[in-house]
Amino acid sequence: MSPAPRVKKKRRLWITAYAPDILGGMDRPLVKVLCTAPSDLINRILTVKGTEFTRDFEDRGMNLYFRIIKVTPAGAQTTLIGHEYSREIISSKVRRRMSRVELITRLYTKDGNRVKVSVLAMTAHRCNYTHKKEIGRILENTLKEKAKDYGYEEFIYNLAIRKAWHNEMTKNANKIYPIREFLVYKSRAETVIVPPDEIEKAVEGEEEVEKRAETYVVRR
Repeated sequence: MSPAPRVKKKRRLWITAYAPDILGGMDRPLVKVLCTAPSDLINRILTVKGTEFTRDFEDRGMNLYFRIIKVTPAGAQTTLIGHEYSREIISSKVRRRMSRVELITRLYTKDGNRVKVSVLAMTAHRCNYTHKKEIGRILENTLKEKAKDYGYEEFIYNLAIRKAWHNEMTKNANKIYPIREFLVYKSRAETVIVPPDEIEKAVEGEEEVEKRAETYVVRR
């Protein structure tokens, strides 16, 4: 019997993914990602430590999430789609003899995308149900009003990295009951994804991409 023909293994490639323009663009590499074809990278989610961009000690427990939306010979382009704090950071905000106000809401940004946001507020002392309900309403209204003025990426950037509205939200909530701890602990753009029928179009110059990419080498 003749030996079975050898199946040629596909070449595996390292392609550099870059931050979105709002965080430095092609001047800010994020990570190198491995693939067998450039189209495999479209819609892949990358995780990067928050301190890479915020330099805030508390953000050591925060991850930022980026989705690859385009691949060109220059590299993979991403968009910021959310963030999340670790359980340890969230737990560190919870104290005895305080009341916990937790808000999980979905809102729509200026560009029509849906973003899910989770917020934790701890009052200085125990408060009643009416106070907690009113604080949650104020936080939700503030977020929805801000979302109307920004696209999803800029909204998440201001919310998670710049923390642009934290002071405003706590100040408004303090009118109801003093706030001791405050954390926007999670966000995610739920509708930002490249449709299956557009994935091929999201790869430009596939041959050139493969030519410029680094080959994955197995070391023995």
